[in-house]
Amino acid sequence: MRNKGFYILLLLTAAFVACGQQTPKNEEKTIIDTIPMMVMQIQKCSRLYTSEVKVHKIITHSDQLKLKGSILAKTFNIQLPIGDRKVAIPMDATLKAYVDFGGFSERNIRRNGRKIEIILPDPQVQLTSSKIDHENVMKSVSIFRTNFTDAEMTNYERQGRASIINSIPELGIIENAKQSAATTIIPMVKQLGFQEHDITITFRKDFNVQDVPLSLYKMIEKK
Repeated sequence: MRNKGFYILLLLTAAFVACGQQTPKNEEKTIIDTIPMMVMQIQKCSRLYTSEVKVHKIITHSDQLKLKGSILAKTFNIQLPIGDRKVAIPMDATLKAYVDFGGFSERNIRRNGRKIEIILPDPQVQLTSSKIDHENVMKSVSIFRTNFTDAEMTNYERQGRASIINSIPELGIIENAKQSAATTIIPMVKQLGFQEHDITITFRKDFNVQDVPLSLYKMIEKK
């Protein structure tokens, strides 16, 4: 009887060890099978707005009346102190950063054992609104000069919008967008069986002004 009990105990122990050896394989298989589901869940985010910055800018311009000509084959260019014009145009603009997951696929996922890397698309920025504070526009025009024309004012406003867009890399909106996107994606990946310390969120490359969508500049030209 003792021997029989010993054999039963031995068989139960062997079965337990065998299950223990198979468990990691089952978990491994579960993670592999959830990759397509992960892609589908992330694609559902569509265009994920992650950061917003409000910008207040004063657009300034000044010019002076100049006297140009030539005497005895010598040219001259003299600024006349009585003919200057100045303008200050306050502008408020809103920039929103987002990550577009429309093209997200399994190519954006790299897996090495239990560790997984999610490569997110580049953050994009939209100039969602811009407004001129017409009541506080300040002008100084000499009596010897004509006032600023509507075409000139429109051109200065366009230059102000372009200046705001060119300052995007300095506003920190891109880094905020990256952090917000990672904060949103990590819980989704955890729900599919991965541990947070095994998840890495990266981006394809650093963002610079050359990556600003051309549509932003087209928007400026239309306004």
